[in-house]
Amino acid sequence: MVLKEKIDKIVQEGDWEFAKLLKLNDVCGELAKNYYKSLDASAILELIWEIKIDEGGRTLGQIISMECRNIIKKEFMTSFQKCFETATVQFKSPAKETLRVESIKEEQPPLPKPKANKSDKEKDTIKGEDGIDMPKGVKRV
Repeated sequence: MVLKEKIDKIVQEGDWEFAKLLKLNDVCGELAKNYYKSLDASAILELIWEIKIDEGGRTLGQIISMECRNIIKKEFMTSFQKCFETATVQFKSPAKETLRVESIKEEQPPLPKPKANKSDKEKDTIKGEDGIDMPKGVKRV
């Protein structure tokens, strides 16, 4: 159940005296104090997660996320630094076999098919109605 629904249920099911409700601020303050005591840590974080808490407009969720990532990053850095302190480096040339051209296997795309060869006469001329070859683009008058 969401916070609003839980609060509505408390208000509707409560037995309220009108005289006490005249001091609504005090009544709501006491109810809020009691309700807060019943919340666990995850419910409290959920309540305030999206509240803006700094001048830049950042929310608590954004600040916590940023700080958690910084802490985790520092732990990774420390772990890598410990590994680097005991690491050894060997300078060896790669085996000659890995340098040969035959060892490189690369798929080549298929070659394009050559166009059919037409004679020069077929390329530049078209047969007219009278059977005489005419250059392409020329019209008889």
